Amino acid sequence: MAFLKTKDSSPSWLTGNHRFLLPATLMILILSVSACGTKSSETTEAQSKNVTCITGLASRQMVPQTVSATGGLEADKSIMISTRMMGWIRKIHVVENQVVAKGDRLINIDDSDLRAKKIQAEAGITEAEAVLKNAEGMAARFVKLYEEKSVSRQQLDDVLTGRDRAAAGMAMARANLVEINVHLSYLDIVAPSDGVIARKFVEEGSMANPGMPLLSLESTGRMKVVAHLGEKDISLVKQGDEVEINVTSLANARFTATLDRVIQSANPGSRTYDIETYLDNSDGRLKSGMFARVTVPVGTRPAILVPTEAIFKRGQLTGVWIVESNGTVRLRWIRPGHELGNQTEILSGMAGTETVVLSSEAPLAEGDKAVK
Repeated sequence: MAFLKTKDSSPSWLTGNHRFLLPATLMILILSVSACGTKSSETTEAQSKNVTCITGLASRQMVPQTVSATGGLEADKSIMISTRMMGWIRKIHVVENQVVAKGDRLINIDDSDLRAKKIQAEAGITEAEAVLKNAEGMAARFVKLYEEKSVSRQQLDDVLTGRDRAAAGMAMARANLVEINVHLSYLDIVAPSDGVIARKFVEEGSMANPGMPLLSLESTGRMKVVAHLGEKDISLVKQGDEVEINVTSLANARFTATLDRVIQSANPGSRTYDIETYLDNSDGRLKSGMFARVTVPVGTRPAILVPTEAIFKRGQLTGVWIVESNGTVRLRWIRPGHELGNQTEILSGMAGTETVVLSSEAPLAEGDKAVK
């Protein structure tokens, strides 16, 4: 008996036992996808949480408009100490950064030659005094004799002229001594005022020459701030304006002062204009040459402000946590500006109407709910 053999149209890889593998494989894939979807949903729900937060509001306000100038600190009074006499430097009594009072000895220059001249001048005064005393006595006698008609008028005049010459010689001898004492004062140099020895330009044994700098003395009880303002801003500031000064190299070195001078002539090289003010330095923190930034208010302008507590840092990025209308928090990256009191200006990234997170009881994540 013969059997009729039919042709199977199914692909060869679905023949035999493989026919039963396809439904099983499809079922496994469906279950896997279902399981993954369930796990992702459960993870998202686990990440989203309610966090107790304190919130605040961004706002649009009018804030001071300012211009900035950079500069540095200088001593209120700086004295370059030199001498008018030539001589070897015998002794230096001070070192750099030493505090001195007016009249303290600073430098001694060899004065041997002048000391000898002083002795001569003093001897000359003694001689002149003797000559004058004798001339005055003779003049007194001749006046009496002239009254008695014992001498002529010519004789009297000659004696009186001799007396006057003796008096002139006495004055000249005294003036010579005064001059020598003045020269000696340039050799025994003392501090002209209270201050600090800023620089020492010579050493013991060096030759001092007239006008050559020897020491630099600075009065540091008050410091002058000299800053340089651009030509487009100089017309906006004036003497008497209240300015803010930030000495950036020191901690907590922000000062408020009154603008003392506005120089109306530009510096030839930089085309900038100098503005000057003064700071009290009774504690000695401020030093000559320190960098300073001066901020001058020149009006007002609109700005977006948020409480500084809301500022969030992550590496080099700055952001704030925004609370949406449904309570969800989102991290918004921003560009901050200056701090104004307890608020910070936002230059970009916000509209000024947002609710922001000031603090939270736990770290926030995208999608969390802010609750009170």
